Amino acid sequence: MSNIYRLEPDSDTLHGFFSKDLDPVLTIHSGDTVIFRTLDSAWGLEKRSDPGKPRKKFTELKPERKTNQFGHALVGPVYIQDAKPGDTLEITINEIVPGSWGWTSAGGFPSYWNERLGLVQEEEVLLDFELDVEKMVGTSQFGNFDYNVELRPFMGIMGMPSDEEGQLSTFVPRYSGGNIDCKELQVGSTLYLPISVKGGLFSTGDGHAVQGDGEVAGPALECPMERVSLTFKTREDMKINRPRAKTESGWITMAFHENLEEAMWLALSDMLDLMTELYTISRTEAYAYATMVVDLRVTQIVNFSKGVHAYLSFDALR
Repeated sequence: MSNIYRLEPDSDTLHGFFSKDLDPVLTIHSGDTVIFRTLDSAWGLEKRSDPGKPRKKFTELKPERKTNQFGHALVGPVYIQDAKPGDTLEITINEIVPGSWGWTSAGGFPSYWNERLGLVQEEEVLLDFELDVEKMVGTSQFGNFDYNVELRPFMGIMGMPSDEEGQLSTFVPRYSGGNIDCKELQVGSTLYLPISVKGGLFSTGDGHAVQGDGEVAGPALECPMERVSLTFKTREDMKINRPRAKTESGWITMAFHENLEEAMWLALSDMLDLMTELYTISRTEAYAYATMVVDLRVTQIVNFSKGVHAYLSFDALR
């Protein structure tokens, strides 16, 4: 019988890095569900009261959970019994409920994306939002004009450490997940991640109320999440090299690389492999069909390792 657990963002659960040596805060079995509550990516505890005002942030980290570099506020890690290297972790996204506020920004600091657009020396634009989770609408505050955006929430970070030594940055997505920033991973989707370390050691954070493909300015609409319900299952029968997902409308394969073109070829190659599994056809046949029915989309361009995902609709081939 499966169990349901809850994790709150506190000094026992919060951390700003991935590591195979970080002690888990919860041990579960395959089939169990965990309901997370998360901070926004920048450790905020409250919304901004006025333009430019600082926000109160979480600072009470335990020594073993501190890092010398900034990292996103993550909750976890969760140890999944029987999860072992070489297997796949299946994560079903049951529910995502944003908090009541969020923010985004653009320009005003040195980064390769601001440099390319000539916005390093410009004053940073910071937009705060009120989030109406009943209507699923966000309204900007403190700007020259108020605009509404439709909310389509997802978690920017869902992942596990790779089998590397030391503390790993939360900014760089890896084959074992992390800062994927794929806007398709909404309620009803299932994410599949290759397991690198015993127990998996899954963490999540970096909630996004909405984001465009590319996450082009750096942040999306960053927000805390009140409820993130995820069900975990270990899969010995699925062997994958990089993340893939099953959304309500189709299949996705994801890849990351410093070179966007290399990420594209990896994502496409993984999609051809998936199509050979789904349709029992050769890889070359899959390629011929892919040119008609597979879409290549830029996941994000601002996480150092850039992301591309290939999308195949369920009804593309009948």
